[in-house]
Amino acid sequence: MPNGRYRKYIEHVRADLAMEPSWPPSADRQLGDVGVFRKGHFERKGTLETLFGLTVKPRPVKNRATDYHGDSKGTVRVHHNSAIGAGAALVTADGSLVLEFGKADSVLFHAAGCRTEEIDRIEIVEKLMKELHGKGEWPRKQVVITEVTHARRTTAVMCSKRNDRIALRAAADPGVTGLDLLTAAGGVQWTGGSAASLQVLSEGRLTPLYKARGMIRHLFGADEAGFLDDVEDVEGDDAEWYVDEVSSLDFDALP
Repeated sequence: MPNGRYRKYIEHVRADLAMEPSWPPSADRQLGDVGVFRKGHFERKGTLETLFGLTVKPRPVKNRATDYHGDSKGTVRVHHNSAIGAGAALVTADGSLVLEFGKADSVLFHAAGCRTEEIDRIEIVEKLMKELHGKGEWPRKQVVITEVTHARRTTAVMCSKRNDRIALRAAADPGVTGLDLLTAAGGVQWTGGSAASLQVLSEGRLTPLYKARGMIRHLFGADEAGFLDDVEDVEGDDAEWYVDEVSSLDFDALP
């Protein structure tokens, strides 16, 4: 996949969900991972324990699950069991979904059965970051993952062409309908429409979303630890774009 494409994926999912999307969605993320974002690539350096001797554990929470859905700010439309538009020439099977991509490189992201882990006693982590930063031992570009979202199943669909339409259905259970189809056991199967510009990933037990904290610089006042989303309109030579890529999987190579 061209470099600009994975950046578009990250941009769209982040804008929809206000979290960092793993790239590819199958990349493993764990609480306490320490690293940097370099030229769009997450470069893992170690963990809080291996680098600084601080052991972290998940904050105790109730076992609740939720779903996350992103459609590139409404530019991906989902139609149930029907062709779309005059002359669509797209034949769909019962139980299928038709996806209409209103813009090039728009993304449909759907993760079901999600639970989010957070580092317990985060104030200890932030105190360590500040102390190390004050001694010049925590660079401003260094980050630590403090929240990780685990998903029972994740499906991501990206289309490179504007106004393309595709049809999908559950690969293993044709009885599954609606948005549940996107995260059905056995994955999804292409059944019609544009295939050349399509990349699909449907897998279970992933960590497709996470949040990272770093040191946020203030021109007036002390630097502080916080989520990277707190930094807005960063420009100039020191601009940092916090994105994430693991290059072990290429969507273009998927069948």
